[in-house]
Amino acid sequence: MKPIAPAQIDDQVIRFARIALKGVPEWIEVEPLEGSVKTECFDNVDRAIRAHGGKAIMGWVIWEKPGVWLEAEHHAIWEEQDGAWRDVTPTVDGEPRLVFVPDEEAIRTHPRFGLPTRYASISKDPVAINAIKKAQKLMEVRAEILAAGGISPKLMPKAQLAHERFIKALEAIDAKLAGQAKVENDDTPK
Repeated sequence: MKPIAPAQIDDQVIRFARIALKGVPEWIEVEPLEGSVKTECFDNVDRAIRAHGGKAIMGWVIWEKPGVWLEAEHHAIWEEQDGAWRDVTPTVDGEPRLVFVPDEEAIRTHPRFGLPTRYASISKDPVAINAIKKAQKLMEVRAEILAAGGISPKLMPKAQLAHERFIKALEAIDAKLAGQAKVENDDTPK
């Protein structure tokens, strides 16, 4: 199961935003401009500014892996000349709005990649906690690669190992969630 936009800005989302991101979450409408590309928020915002003026607002989009974790992905939105905020990047799954936390300190440090994703557990399940640890390790290795100016022969094995461990942990939590869903469905009165 892929992370999705939270259904609501509840206490967990507010607490995560306040502690991990030092900000306040708010809904932002997704209104892509013609030519905007999925997953390319920085380039999309740069194009919007060149074409229409305004400025970039840096921050984080909060995603939820329901029952498992919250994650904050580095993101940019566009502030139009009239001050209105607009997310000009189409989402992978077509979400019409996202939870955004502005953060003026979340500056773009690499021309292609954002800052490392941040995670917070919303589960006490050991399998979920292990998946979060592996995700955090993968983000640490990614930050090391970016700081070094790119992947090097020395960093490649470390990056591959972190990625493989994260994928295995993610498969484990997905299998557990699928098993729980099957049990719940089997228990449903017919």
